[in-house]
Amino acid sequence: MTFKTGYANINTVWSSVLIEELWRLGVRHCCIAPGSRSAPLTFAVAAHDGITRHVHFDERGLGFFALGLAKATNEPVAVITTSGTAVANLFPAIIEARQSGVPLVVLTADRPPELIDCGANQAIDQLGIFGDYTGARLDLPTPDRKISLRWLLGSIDQSFSRSCALQLPLHINCMFREPLYPHQSDGENNNELSYFSEVESWLSSRSPYTEYMPLKSAQVPDESRWQRFADGKGIIVVGRISNHSDTGQIIRLADRLGWPVITDVQSQLHGHPRATKYPDLMLASDSGLTLFKQADRILQFGGYLTSKRLDQFITRHSWIENWMVDPAARRVDAGQRQSLRIIGNIDDLCQQLVDLPLHKTDSMAWKKRFDELSEKLHDYLEASAPELLNERWLGTYLAENLPDNAGVFLGNSLPIRMVEIFTSNQLPNIYSSRGASGIDGLIATASGCAVGGKQPLVLLIGDISFFHDLNSLQLARQAKYPLVIVMVNNDGGGIFYVTSKGCDEDQAQVAKDYFVTPHGLTAKHASALFGIEYASPDSPEAFTSCFAQAMTTPGCTLIEVMTPSGQGAELISESVSGVSEL
Repeated sequence: MTFKTGYANINTVWSSVLIEELWRLGVRHCCIAPGSRSAPLTFAVAAHDGITRHVHFDERGLGFFALGLAKATNEPVAVITTSGTAVANLFPAIIEARQSGVPLVVLTADRPPELIDCGANQAIDQLGIFGDYTGARLDLPTPDRKISLRWLLGSIDQSFSRSCALQLPLHINCMFREPLYPHQSDGENNNELSYFSEVESWLSSRSPYTEYMPLKSAQVPDESRWQRFADGKGIIVVGRISNHSDTGQIIRLADRLGWPVITDVQSQLHGHPRATKYPDLMLASDSGLTLFKQADRILQFGGYLTSKRLDQFITRHSWIENWMVDPAARRVDAGQRQSLRIIGNIDDLCQQLVDLPLHKTDSMAWKKRFDELSEKLHDYLEASAPELLNERWLGTYLAENLPDNAGVFLGNSLPIRMVEIFTSNQLPNIYSSRGASGIDGLIATASGCAVGGKQPLVLLIGDISFFHDLNSLQLARQAKYPLVIVMVNNDGGGIFYVTSKGCDEDQAQVAKDYFVTPHGLTAKHASALFGIEYASPDSPEAFTSCFAQAMTTPGCTLIEVMTPSGQGAELISESVSGVSEL
C-alpha cells in the first residue's frame, strides 16, 4: 500500500485522505496559516512528502501568495486556515482568483454544528461564506466512521472537477470536533483496516478515486463562415493571456489574416515586433481614432483590458462581426456586442483557425497603415523622452533594463498604466491582478509568482498598494531568487489625479484630501524592519545601476523612487495632448 492507515482519531483519517486525494488531483503546494482548529489538516500536509509547504501569519496575505503561486505554476494551490475571521481574510484573494480564472483549493477548519450560533469561541457561520466566487464548495460533515470513505473521496473529486479543473477556486469547509492533534485518541474502538477496506484499490494506487475526463476541445466555425469573417478590415485584440500560452500561434494567425495586432500590456505580446505599438496613445490621436473606426471586424483573445480608451472603443463601436476567444465561459462583453463566443484553449483554437483554408488578397495594406502611424508615435515619444527618473521613465525603460529570464508583476492603478502607455519593449512574462483590479495583496501575489516561477522577478508597485500590503514583506524577504520591488512613491493615490481631471478648484481639493490622501511616508524603515535591502536612486543612471545589481542578487531588494505628487498624471496628459493631432 502507498497510503498509511494507522491513525489515533477520525479527524486525522479524513484529513490525511483529503490531502492525499488533492495531491493525486495535482496539488503540489499548500499555504498554511497557524491555527489549532485546522491542526488535523496541517499535520496531514506536514506528513505528505509530495507537497511543498509555505507558512505565513497573515491569512489575507497568505491567500494572495497562493494566488501568485497558482499563476506561476499553472497548478491548483491549497490554502489552510483555522476557523472564524481567519476564513474571511481569504475573501479578497478568492474574488481575484475567480475573476482571473486561477484555481485555488481553500481548506477552512470549522467548529462542529453544536458550537455554531451559541456563543462558542471563534465560531462563525462559514457555510457559503464566499458566495458565488468559488466554482464549487464542499461542506464536509464532522468526520465519522459511519460515513463511507467512498463518499468522501467521490465528493472531493466531483467538487474539484466543477471548480479547479475549470480554473476556478474550490472551498472545502471541514468541521472538526476535538481531539484535533494526531497523537490524541478519540476513544473509539477503531478498526482502521475494516474502515479502509472499501477503498482498497485506491490505497494501492496513485490515481484519484474518480477520474473526470476533460471536456472535448472547442470547435471553430466552418470554412465559409471563417472566410466571410476574414473578408473585411479587422483587428486582432489580445487581452489578458496566461504566460503559459503559446502566443506565437496568435501571431501566425494575424499574419494569415493580415490584420494589425492590438495588445494589452497583460497579453505577453505587448511590444512584440508584429504588434502595433502604443495602441492607447494611437486611440488618443485624431488620425488613430479615424483609422480604428474603419475596422468592421474584431477577433479578441482574452479580456480585462487595461486601456480604458481601447475598452471603450470596443464597447461603443458598431462591428459587423465581433468574435471573442477565451478559455473561460464567463461573460466578458461590456458592450453586449459579441456575435460569436468561442470557449476553449487559445493555442488549440488558433491552430485550428490557421489550418482552415482562406483566400486573401493584398492582405498587408490594411496593417501597414497602423504600422506607419505607430512609427510616428514612436518618433514623437523618442523626441520627448524623459531625462529625469519619474513614472514615465519607468514606464518607458523598465522593460529595457530587464534580464532575459526575468518576469514582471505590474501593480494596479498608475504603474500598469504607465507601462501600458509608454513601453515599446516586449514584455513576454507578465503577471498582474486585473481580475478585480484591486490594490490589495500585490506584494503577496508577486512573492507567490516569484516562488512558483523560479526566476528573477520585478514588482512595479505604487506607494498606497505597498503600504496596504506591508505584512507581506515577510513573504517577499524569503525569496530565493531575485525579487526586486520598485515602489513609486508619489505621496498618495496618483491615479486620482487622472480620474479627477477637469474638476474645479474646490473639487480638486476634495479629490486630494479624500482620494489622493497624502501620507508623507517612505519605505526605508519598513525595509529595515523586515531585513530587506533598500535603495532610493535619484537619477536614471543611479536606478539602472542598483536595479542591475538587485536583479542578480538572490533575495528581496526594495527600490523606492520618489516622484512629485501629481506628476504622473501630468506626464500622461502632456503625451496625450502631444499626439492628439499626429
